Amino acid sequence: MRRHEGSHKKVTPERIRRARSRRAIQTVIVLVLIAGCAYMGFRLYRRHLLSKILPEVTIETGTPLDVTLFTQNNIPNGSFVTDVTSINTTVPGCYGLKVMAGDRVVVTRDVVLNVVDTTAPVAQAVPQTVYTDGLPAPEECVTGISDLSQVTVTYADAMPDILESGSYNVPVKLTDLSGNETVIDVPFTVIDDHTAPLIYGPHDFEAFIGDSIVYMDGITVTDDYDQDPVVEVDTSAVNVSEEGYYPVTYTAYDEQGNTSSTTVTLHLRIKPERYYEPEEIYELARQVIEDNDICDDSMSDMEKAFHIVQWVSTHLHYMMDSDKCDWTAGAYDALTTMYGDCYNYMAMCRAMFGAVGIESITVERYPINVSSHYWNLINIDGLWYHCDACVFLSMTDISYIFMYTDAELDPYNNSYDPETLPEGVVVATESVQPMLDYSTLSVTGEVNE
Repeated sequence: MRRHEGSHKKVTPERIRRARSRRAIQTVIVLVLIAGCAYMGFRLYRRHLLSKILPEVTIETGTPLDVTLFTQNNIPNGSFVTDVTSINTTVPGCYGLKVMAGDRVVVTRDVVLNVVDTTAPVAQAVPQTVYTDGLPAPEECVTGISDLSQVTVTYADAMPDILESGSYNVPVKLTDLSGNETVIDVPFTVIDDHTAPLIYGPHDFEAFIGDSIVYMDGITVTDDYDQDPVVEVDTSAVNVSEEGYYPVTYTAYDEQGNTSSTTVTLHLRIKPERYYEPEEIYELARQVIEDNDICDDSMSDMEKAFHIVQWVSTHLHYMMDSDKCDWTAGAYDALTTMYGDCYNYMAMCRAMFGAVGIESITVERYPINVSSHYWNLINIDGLWYHCDACVFLSMTDISYIFMYTDAELDPYNNSYDPETLPEGVVVATESVQPMLDYSTLSVTGEVNE
């Protein structure tokens, strides 16, 4: 086959040079294109990283500060460039920060942190019991207050209207420093208290000159609402260095200002040479009562007194003389010897009455016609009656007096001066004799006057 003439170009150095030049230019272009693509990829990736860092974040007070608040989709190696250790997220505020992230490419971004408080305080109501004329401080009405800032507690209404007794729900408002508010309804029980406290235990008593006087012995006071009513004792009339009878007044106050008072008589005297503590005498009397089965707890006070007077009258042996320095000495002599005169009869009864919880006092004959004579007044169900275990009535088989009124007394044997009785002691006027069976020492019915 013949080649066409001129179909093959002659290779010359110039042609080689031009070919090489073209290839070099093509390589540069390719490299430039590759570099451009790489740069564009870098810029796109950097922009992608920056887009994953939030420019502004708002958190609630108390939220822990962490870089993940600003980064999204697990962007790698996120961290704060700014030192954030001084930022207190429990306090509202606005902070400029710098955040960095990335691994092969690292980017930084200026961001803003807003710490805000939109959470209202919480607490629990404390139910209140109050009087109509007083309100507790609002802070006392709630407990367990929880908030990251200081909380002010006020009544939601300027002055709750609780002027009448009853049950109410009183709104109490809690406000924090950011102005967030919570209103809690507090149950109120309102009391309209006009009842005075009650004083228990006041009684006429005696003391000795030079001894310590215990005015509050056995005194208690209660109130329907106040758990700690106060008792004041007025002893201003007492002259502790002079014998006599003196008024002592007890006054009780509750927290509402309601008051009650009672007055007793203090008999102040020189201490006799022979004196026994009353409780010592009562213990002796209890032993005599128990040993002789005189009375027991199954009986009423009236029945106990009936048995005591009859037993003393029939078992104490009469003797013409006795030591009358004090009733405790007279009772001691009678209880230990079973001998005595009318003073010992009175004292022994008084000791036994006291041993079983019956109040009694001594009465002395007045005027003295032939000789002195002594007997008892006892208090049964709030009424006072005469009892005399040492009388000799010739017209009857009964040799004692039990629960007589003044009108039933023999004016010769048992006359006395009512003015000598302690203040408040008034002898009953209605007879109880129809209630008494002297053969069985039983009682029918109850004292009622």
